[in-house]
Amino acid sequence: MSQISGTSRRVVRNLAHRKVDWSADVWKAAPIVNNVNQFRAWVSSAEGQAEKYKAAPAAIDFSGAKSKVRDTEMIDMLESFYKTAKPAPETHEWDAEDKAFKTQHFEQVKEQAAVYAELKEDLLKEIEFQKATRTTAETTIYDLMCNNPTIHEEIEDEIERREWFKDIGLNAK
Repeated sequence: MSQISGTSRRVVRNLAHRKVDWSADVWKAAPIVNNVNQFRAWVSSAEGQAEKYKAAPAAIDFSGAKSKVRDTEMIDMLESFYKTAKPAPETHEWDAEDKAFKTQHFEQVKEQAAVYAELKEDLLKEIEFQKATRTTAETTIYDLMCNNPTIHEEIEDEIERREWFKDIGLNAK
C-alpha cells in the first residue's frame, strides 16, 4: 500500500509543478474554446484533489474509537481486518479506441492552431498596411488607386458601363 501511495504522491508532485499558459492564443481558437474551458475546470479540480491527498493518511486511532463505542468487539474486528487486508492496486488503462480518437482530435487541434497562427500573421500584416495607408485629408486619388487597386479597377469598370449612380441608389434603368 505504501508503494501505491508513494507512486501516486510522486506523480502528483511532478504534475503539480507544471504550469500551463492558459492565455496563449492557441487556447482561444473558436472551435475548441468549450473543450479548453472544460479541460481547465478539470485541471483545477485535479490540482485541488492532488493538494488534498498529497500527504499520507493519518493512522487510525482504534483505541480512541473503543472508548467511544459500546461494541468493542466490532472495533477489534475492524482493526484486525485493517492490519491484515492487502488490497490489490487498481490499474486503469486507456481504451485504445478512445485514445486513438483523442489523439486524432489533438492532432486536428494542433492543425487548427497552426492555421490560426498563419491567419493571425496575415491579419497583423493587413492591420499594419491599413494603418500605413490610412485615408486622411492629405490622401490623393493616386494614393487611393495605388493602395486599393481592386477598388480602382471596379470604379473604372463602373465608369465604362456608365453606372455612375450605382452606389447612391439612383439606378437609371
